[in-house]
Amino acid sequence: MATVSPTTIGVVGAGTMGRGIVQLFVQAGHTVYCHDAQPGAAAKAIDYVDGMFARAVEKGRLAAADHEGARHRLKACNTLADLAGCELVIEAIVEDLAVKRALFRELEGLLGEQAILASNTSSLTVAEIASACQRPERVAGLHFFNPVPLMKVAEVIAAVRTAPAVVRRLSELTEGAGHRAVV
Repeated sequence: MATVSPTTIGVVGAGTMGRGIVQLFVQAGHTVYCHDAQPGAAAKAIDYVDGMFARAVEKGRLAAADHEGARHRLKACNTLADLAGCELVIEAIVEDLAVKRALFRELEGLLGEQAILASNTSSLTVAEIASACQRPERVAGLHFFNPVPLMKVAEVIAAVRTAPAVVRRLSELTEGAGHRAVV
């Protein structure tokens, strides 16, 4: 269960990193919506994460009731608009600046004003991604390592204009999920 208040989190990108991020935060007690531009990929990612929880139950590492609760917090969505109610959206897509900027511009128009936008980028500058946004102060990096559930550290990266409250919230969520947040 999360040590911070449960949050509604969106993950864009259903590949290896996206699935790992989904698993981490669902296991910590958050509701997580997964979206991918590839039709059917988000549903497959949710099935994969559910299967990981099922195996944990079989091995005695997770209670069946906890698996059932996690199953109800796992959500696949077909459109980015389905992420509109999320308090945090973490992007884990292709390492292409133009694609990430376009995604962040679109997300910014869909999400509430207090929602945080985070990139799992490992090679691009967060400030360059944030520059596509009207409110760059709510954009930060949240870089996990593969495999996400096992690598117990994540980098919280502030861009030049990232608000300190955004860095604090990402750190709290990361720590609440059992990982060490390195700012």
